[in-house]
Amino acid sequence: MESPNRIRELRKSLKLTGPEVSAKLGISTQYLYDIEKGKRGLSAEIVSKLSDILGATTDYILKKTDTNQYHENNSDPHEESELADIPIERLNQYKLTYKGHTLSKDEADDIIALLEAALKRWKE
Repeated sequence: MESPNRIRELRKSLKLTGPEVSAKLGISTQYLYDIEKGKRGLSAEIVSKLSDILGATTDYILKKTDTNQYHENNSDPHEESELADIPIERLNQYKLTYKGHTLSKDEADDIIALLEAALKRWKE
């Protein structure tokens, strides 16, 4: 069974609110709080989504290990992604996230423009 406090601690360390996380999970905020308190169990789907949102391994969330692989090397779990080799001009075809927060189209466009400007400057 999951650690009642582990999920809450991870959520708070990322400065995510219960309503933010529950919306991403597609469950009610009360249901999330019940999970955090150990009053409700987790489906495999919710554990998987929590892993992505909180940047933690499923084993860590389920308290099968005391070591969170993502934090072991002191790196941000969202620092690297499968999008690393995609040309910048194609990034707008993807849903971009940062620390568990899905960026709006305007936010993603701003990030892409910033990356393009930085690359242009570095090439000079």
